Amino acid sequence: MKWLTLFLIVSCSQTSTLSSKRIPAQEGYTACHEIQEEVLIEKVDLRTLPRTFSNVKEHVFKNNCISCHYGPDAYQPRLDDYDSTLAYINLNQPDSSRLLQTVSEGRMPPSYRLQSRNPEAFRFLRQWVQEGAAP
Repeated sequence: MKWLTLFLIVSCSQTSTLSSKRIPAQEGYTACHEIQEEVLIEKVDLRTLPRTFSNVKEHVFKNNCISCHYGPDAYQPRLDDYDSTLAYINLNQPDSSRLLQTVSEGRMPPSYRLQSRNPEAFRFLRQWVQEGAAP
């Protein structure tokens, strides 16, 4: 099994303070403090994985969104919860889903464009949504 170590700095627009904890948002995508964390990422071939929420959560969200969108006090959408995630997906018009739009436009993750940094993860996420966002 191959592992990569990723040092991730999540930068948000309204602060330059480095802290180890985020401040829970009241609603939506409000600014957070910068967070530096070390994330161990299992290297997998996303082309061979079934496109399910479990795999999206484990190999896309967990590697790119965990700092702000996981846990009981997470920013919305909570990406560790299928129903919360599904609320940001338009199954009738997948490409107009708020989830895909914020990632496609580079607003999330706020410190880098996912399609530039990890195009395989971006394709996997987009295909999952386009195929109906299976649980």
